[in-house]
Amino acid sequence: MSQSETKGRILEAALEQFTARGYRTTSMREIAEQVGLTKPTLYHYFRSKSEIIQQLLDPLLDSLDAALEHPETFLERCVDTMVGQRRVLTLLLRDTTVYAEEEQLATRVVSWMERANALLAGPEASWPERIRAAQALAAVADPLVLSMPVGDAVLKGELLRGARLLLADGREGR
Repeated sequence: MSQSETKGRILEAALEQFTARGYRTTSMREIAEQVGLTKPTLYHYFRSKSEIIQQLLDPLLDSLDAALEHPETFLERCVDTMVGQRRVLTLLLRDTTVYAEEEQLATRVVSWMERANALLAGPEASWPERIRAAQALAAVADPLVLSMPVGDAVLKGELLRGARLLLADGREGR
């Protein structure tokens, strides 16, 4: 097995453990055991649990950051990213110990939320419009922690429809 395949197996096991047991309570030993490695071998691939969570979350957060660069398609890009990486997003939304343990991550997520909210609400937004923008972001992310018995395309369409309704309602109330 190649080094990249082993790293992938470690990340998959860590995601399973973090989601099932929580980030704080999952140990490096448990991750190593699930993959069939010794703890020293696991440390050869990842120096810490912090490095593992970073590798799991960076693709999601990088993609969400990149979506901010495209105001005209921001919401669609967010939905694509969140649906495509819903397992990692679920970890972020369900397990607040990640934020307590990883302060830099918490800062990055809050910063993204503030920038995304400002983009959706617009530069001259009133406080009700800012609230609707925050609600629209939540309308996209929050349902993804639930098991949805529909395909990704249908789910994406419904998430976008709900977010757009919230945003439109805020603009009509001016």
